[in-house]
Amino acid sequence: CRTGDERVLDIVAEVERYLDEELAIALPRGVDYGIWVNEAEYLESRISLLVKNGRLGLLLVIVALALFLNLRLAFWTAVGIFLSFAGVFAIMAAVGVSINMMSLFGFILAIGIVVDDAIVVGENIYAEREKGTRRLDASVRGTLRVSVPVTFAVLTTVAAFTPLLFIPGTIGKFLNVIPVIVISVLLLSLVEALFILPFHLSHLPPPEEEKPIRFLGWFYRLQEGIQTALQRFVDGPLDRAVRFSVRRWGLVLVGSLSVLLLVAGLVAGRYIRFSLLPEIEGEEVIAYLELPEGTTSERTAELADYIERAGLTAALELEATLDDDQPPLVEGVFTSVGQRPSIASQPGLTANPTFVQSNIAELSFRLSDPEVRDLPAVEFENAWRAAVGPIPDARTLTFSAQLINLGAPVAVELSHPDTVGLNAAVPALVDRLRRIAGVIDVRDDRGQGKRELELQLKPAARSLGITLDDLARQVRGAFFGNEALRLQRGRDEVRVYVRLPEDERNTLADLQNYRIRGATGGEVPLSEVAELSFGTGSSTIRRIDGRRIVTITADVNRAVLTGQEVNTALEATILPELQNDFPGLRYAFGGEQREQALALGGLGRGFGMALLAIYALLAIPFRSYVQPLIIMASIPLGFIGAALGHLIMGLDLGMLSMFGIVGLSGVVVNDSLVLIDFVNERHRAGLPMPQAILEGTKARFRPILLTSITTFLGVFPIIIERSTQAQFLVPMAVSLGYGILFATVILMLAVPALAMMNYVATEKVRGFFGRRRRNVDLGWVGEG
Repeated sequence: CRTGDERVLDIVAEVERYLDEELAIALPRGVDYGIWVNEAEYLESRISLLVKNGRLGLLLVIVALALFLNLRLAFWTAVGIFLSFAGVFAIMAAVGVSINMMSLFGFILAIGIVVDDAIVVGENIYAEREKGTRRLDASVRGTLRVSVPVTFAVLTTVAAFTPLLFIPGTIGKFLNVIPVIVISVLLLSLVEALFILPFHLSHLPPPEEEKPIRFLGWFYRLQEGIQTALQRFVDGPLDRAVRFSVRRWGLVLVGSLSVLLLVAGLVAGRYIRFSLLPEIEGEEVIAYLELPEGTTSERTAELADYIERAGLTAALELEATLDDDQPPLVEGVFTSVGQRPSIASQPGLTANPTFVQSNIAELSFRLSDPEVRDLPAVEFENAWRAAVGPIPDARTLTFSAQLINLGAPVAVELSHPDTVGLNAAVPALVDRLRRIAGVIDVRDDRGQGKRELELQLKPAARSLGITLDDLARQVRGAFFGNEALRLQRGRDEVRVYVRLPEDERNTLADLQNYRIRGATGGEVPLSEVAELSFGTGSSTIRRIDGRRIVTITADVNRAVLTGQEVNTALEATILPELQNDFPGLRYAFGGEQREQALALGGLGRGFGMALLAIYALLAIPFRSYVQPLIIMASIPLGFIGAALGHLIMGLDLGMLSMFGIVGLSGVVVNDSLVLIDFVNERHRAGLPMPQAILEGTKARFRPILLTSITTFLGVFPIIIERSTQAQFLVPMAVSLGYGILFATVILMLAVPALAMMNYVATEKVRGFFGRRRRNVDLGWVGEG
């Protein structure tokens, strides 16, 4: 993270040193200074937060490996994580990715995923050693046995994360570093698992010759207890569950589909709500005031002072409700008249931050650290809004406590061929929005300019051959002037304009009496050929594809409803009704809705291509068109866990949740792939398919369970993190962590049922076409 040859944090430290040691001395007596914005504080906070959570996640993963695996095997598996991460730093330098919040979160996501292939390879090598195979031969045989499924498992996970590289819009630019890190770690971990890990394990002594470490006797007893309990579970409940899945595969599949539909119903019924981004409060609450064009800066400053006093009053009332040990709610206030200092950091706004306007003001209340105070910033925002109340003169008065703003939650762009129809439709929509409970700060962007005189031709003008263009050019020339000639004065060129004398163009009567020349050369008073009326001009006119556009925006109280719910109501009923009332009216969504549509559209297209790539990759090792579908059927199972995780944590589904679900699909496919591969191996060895499914599932349960546990533990510190800096990342971690836990439980039942369904269907097709049909005997499944 560098600017020039200096690190950003070093530059900040140097600036602070200059302020403390040099500027403080040079300032006149009574003049003080303070740093209002220091982005380096956020950078330091986020880096330290993610490094702390990364260390904790890595520790939890290593402990899980040690509890379930041989200690030496767990050690070398953990070493693979460090080697993979070390290699990624070289890739980051090559592609220009810096160490920042997103890249560090990519490392945290990869902690649990990266050990999957190492666990499978290491376990298989260790199993060969337990059979009595020599060290080198055990490493070679164990690695070769699983090299194909491990390779394709990593490739399918890479394919699942690839769509995240190509998400369009602001969100895609912000998050695309995460898949870069995860994909790099996965590919390097594959190399480590296939070539480096076998070498390390080939030097380990045979299991019977291993000498226990003396001071770890308690740990060996704990490990032995866990292994015994795990084996008891595999031979007991898991054995019975898999037998039931094989025997009653139809019931299991219907049950799995029912659970999926139930969770989808929770989302459709808004029990699990959807919003583009989580509501993350910042340290500042900002009020923006816009008054009519022509308002003096003195009047604007007067109202800004009133809003500031109302905010301070609201803060004192809220502080009275807090505990005595709470810090002061407000640390500072910054008021700007004529400009919006925060505009550059808000992608949803497009005004020029350097353009001075006397009719606007912005007030920023800096609150105490959100990790220290108990009062949410949104409560101060609501209290401040209530304390200010309506301001009759204001065209716009908005309040915001959001840290990240991709635009207004509700933004509708209206256009109409007729300006009169457009101006009538806008207040109608504004009125409908204000009736919806929870919708606040409704406004439109029609900027009213100064008063102006409007000229409209009378029928008599046509008979005289006077057009509207003639009228406009002659009036402009008389009152503004026509260019007569240009004079050269040194290096400058001076334009000379000719117009009426000042005493003939300073009253309305002068305009009415001004004589307009007709096509035949005759002259008539302007009042004879045109009607004069007063009107208000537009300060700004926005057009898209030649159509005049007016944008209506609104904020929402997320405790009541989300922007997605308001936009759904607009599209379903309100806007179609307006189109019936105003024929020719067209609309489009902007703000968060546009970002959401852009990102979801790109994610949907990319995920579709990823599914096709995953299917093609799976078809290669299995040499089947059906078995890849069985494996990919596990992908929706991950959505069940992700959605229920959001329900448990009280979170809304959003774009970041979708990112986690897309990445989760690759991890779920890995587990299913290795399971089906072992089932096929048992079946090729001569076991009946039902028995092959049972033995293959039981044999792969431990590595699948360990993969799920390590993936969950890798992101668990982020899931439970309550720091403001981490709330942006929690939905993605919840999708991945909870998704893999729930998916593993359902996976151990649904995948055996799918495999059995495929086998029964294949045998029936063979019998239908007259081929020799094998005996599908399920009687043994009820035993044991």
